[in-house]
Amino acid sequence: MVIGACALGIDAAQHHEDQYRSVLPGNALRRVGTRQVRKTLTRAADFVTISADMSRQTRALVVGGDGVASPAIKEAAKILISGGLVAFPTETVYGIGVNADDADAVARLRALKERPEGKPFSVHIGDRADLGKIVSPVPVIANRLMDRFWPGPVTIVFGRSNDSVGVRLPSHEVGAAFLRECGVPVLAPSANLAGQTPATSAAEVSDTLDGRIDAILDDGGEATVGQASTVVRVWRTGWKVLREGAVPTDEIERAMKRTIVFICTGNSCRSPIAEALCRETLAKRLRVEEADLTQMGYEVLSAGTGTAGGGGASEGALAAAKDAGLDVSAHRSRPLTAEVLLAADKVYAMDEQHVRTARAVCPDAADKIELLDPDGGSIEDPIGMPIGPFRKIVQRMRRHVERRVEEL
Repeated sequence: MVIGACALGIDAAQHHEDQYRSVLPGNALRRVGTRQVRKTLTRAADFVTISADMSRQTRALVVGGDGVASPAIKEAAKILISGGLVAFPTETVYGIGVNADDADAVARLRALKERPEGKPFSVHIGDRADLGKIVSPVPVIANRLMDRFWPGPVTIVFGRSNDSVGVRLPSHEVGAAFLRECGVPVLAPSANLAGQTPATSAAEVSDTLDGRIDAILDDGGEATVGQASTVVRVWRTGWKVLREGAVPTDEIERAMKRTIVFICTGNSCRSPIAEALCRETLAKRLRVEEADLTQMGYEVLSAGTGTAGGGGASEGALAAAKDAGLDVSAHRSRPLTAEVLLAADKVYAMDEQHVRTARAVCPDAADKIELLDPDGGSIEDPIGMPIGPFRKIVQRMRRHVERRVEEL
């Protein structure tokens, strides 16, 4: 069975993952937390047994040269709001949209798609701001996906329980305008009958669904992607690709990873402490254990512009870190290389000399190398200093790191 970009069937993935629910018959859509995003209001049989009405007339609503200002979009939205099934374009394939709050419309859609109750439909939105009406709170980690791929062919499944929900924000201008005009949450599987290939144009929709749905919003073209969306599950402490589609898994992995590098000279005092401070601050900010940061895609490193690598933290660093509640005893220094800089998303240096050296090592990474102090000050080298001044430097670095983490 071929599943389109607007559907969240994910047959193979559901053998290994808990199924997530969408809106079922009843006024089901509510703003809730990610642990309970959908509430099952009925406990009916596994399959809806309502017969699809084969005698209805399907209206063709042509967008034409008016684009997103077309009256056809407003008319299509009125039909959907009033309980109709409306096929609309996205950049991947056409979808069949229904008002998620209309139990009868949802039942019709489920019957048309021969979709069992336990197999969900994704929610489509026309604006990222609408996500808050569906999922609250939104996991911090999800922002990376949305920043990189929304609007676009990535569906995000929020939560890990049976009540999790999939949400997509299409990039198709007409499709997004239609969703915004609807003003209600829209459930939308791909526009095809069970077992058929998803339609990529209004003509293809008409070939199979004429008389079965209420309207087709025709933008006059074909879907530019023509491939199912990539589906990614996110939760507070992690993420997982459920189905690879238009966006390859390795591209998702790159987008979800954040590598932060702190540099000083010997990588034995300032930068290892800054590294430890960053891990601590990130974990508190995200309300997770430091051990969870890797699963969430964060890699925090430090390096030195004047070291061959392999050495431990200095005695002063060990003592000052311990006083600050940090442990750098396992630290081993590493040299600053072009590979480290290219892999980094952010590079924070202790002084201007480190910035210049790092940019010389890798000119292509110059834009992401800056001072740790957001105000442009330098962090002096505490090597050989007594513990008192060393502690003050650690306190100062903590303030800078906290500000930088907020930027991340």
